Amino acid sequence: MFVLEVILGLVALITLGLLWWQKSANEFWKKHGVSYIPGPPLIGAIKDAITFRKSYGELLTDLYNHPQFKDEPITGVYFFHKPSLIIRHPEIIKNILVKDFQNFVDRPISSDPHDDGIGRDNLFSAKGKRWKTIRNKVSPVFTSGKLKNLFHLLVDVSKVLEMKLAREIGDGSREYEMKELAGCYTTDTISICAFGVEANSLFNPKAEFRVNAQRAQEFDWKRAIEFQTCFLLPELAAFLKFTMYSRGANKFFRSSINYVMEEREKSEVIRNDLIDTLITMKNEDPDLFYGDTLVAQAAIFLIAGYETSSTVISFALYELSKQPELQEKLRKEIKEYKEKCKTIEYETIKDMEYLHMVVQETLRLYPSLPFLDRLCIPVDGNESYSLEPYHKFSIPKGMPVYIPIIPIHRDAKYFPNPEKFIPERFSPENRESNDQNQFLAFGQGPRNCIGSRFGYFQVKLALFTILLNYRVEQCERTPIKIEFDKKSLITHSASALYMKLIKIKSN
Repeated sequence: MFVLEVILGLVALITLGLLWWQKSANEFWKKHGVSYIPGPPLIGAIKDAITFRKSYGELLTDLYNHPQFKDEPITGVYFFHKPSLIIRHPEIIKNILVKDFQNFVDRPISSDPHDDGIGRDNLFSAKGKRWKTIRNKVSPVFTSGKLKNLFHLLVDVSKVLEMKLAREIGDGSREYEMKELAGCYTTDTISICAFGVEANSLFNPKAEFRVNAQRAQEFDWKRAIEFQTCFLLPELAAFLKFTMYSRGANKFFRSSINYVMEEREKSEVIRNDLIDTLITMKNEDPDLFYGDTLVAQAAIFLIAGYETSSTVISFALYELSKQPELQEKLRKEIKEYKEKCKTIEYETIKDMEYLHMVVQETLRLYPSLPFLDRLCIPVDGNESYSLEPYHKFSIPKGMPVYIPIIPIHRDAKYFPNPEKFIPERFSPENRESNDQNQFLAFGQGPRNCIGSRFGYFQVKLALFTILLNYRVEQCERTPIKIEFDKKSLITHSASALYMKLIKIKSN
């Protein structure tokens, strides 16, 4: 009897504790005049994502379009124990990312503080002055002059892609899983442009660089939980010694990148690529740049460059397979430029207007990240950041804010008929009618994607190469509708993107 009473007493205490938490969470936002979307105690509004019932894109779309609060500039939520803000108002977003960036320099993300230098010190995750120093050191890799030099290497890889397709398809047709094909191409472009290494993934999909790049982005249940914890419960991730990437991937990064750097130093060859930049960083400031801090910059460039660009290529081909008339319009432009310029040049790809519109529209519908996150750390000793005149709330120091990219990109206020793939919305004559400030695929402000221009060239060259000689069509295994992978924080298709490439007969 006594044991039963103790158990009932504990259940009652836990129930009362959970009810108190629920009430205090509601009272926190109510006291500050902020609309609030509740969720289960100690889990909050993030429940459906952490239980893998919804992708983060779907979850944030639901929060953004909440029927009660969709016209509010901000809405409060609890992600686990932590009060956080969902930002909707375009001016607040611009202030956070650009005008008042100094108050929102950091991302909340964290991982093992002792043994995960690769996950913690890369350009995406680094914080404060360390981030600024790394950004300033790495930025020269992406100047126009350096990109022009790298462009010729990209063209060489595109020729290998052309050769592969010619061998495998001939004058017929063949089905490809487009994410896999594009992933081999982007792995080869990153490995040669950033590291001076020929990965040869296009003809050998089991190549070491390719396999380990894939491994770093594979999300089984365990890795999905660890990765989400790094983003959403960084204190717990640090305590549990979670790493951003698997320990096997980290081991590969260390061994391969350190080896490439050592060989480059021995050879004394100057390529003006990322490896040369890392060597310079190490020599100029060995106390700040050493070991995993250097490896981290190469690792994030490999993973981000391989993953995001391959996703955009496969989604673009998917949408063009659904609308053959748009595909023919793009192919016409590609052929005109090919006939006029004979060879693919930096300016050729840069000037292809419709190709750029197709890529922009793909990034609108399928941004690589479903959200941007920032941590409020006010400058000048302030304890909060005021949202006046857009809202009376002041964001307290240490509060995370979330800018939901996918629902903003699919908001009819900014992009009419948002669910339809319409490249023309990014034409020069239509740019003024659409709010281009709400295009957030690469972020905005000082912490925008440093490799965006390189990424554009990767994607455009792949589409140019494929669509010049091949028509892309749907097949029996092509998904009717894209559903996002519920285990991934990155925008992935839950289904494999199989499509058919058909050789276009010469007239």
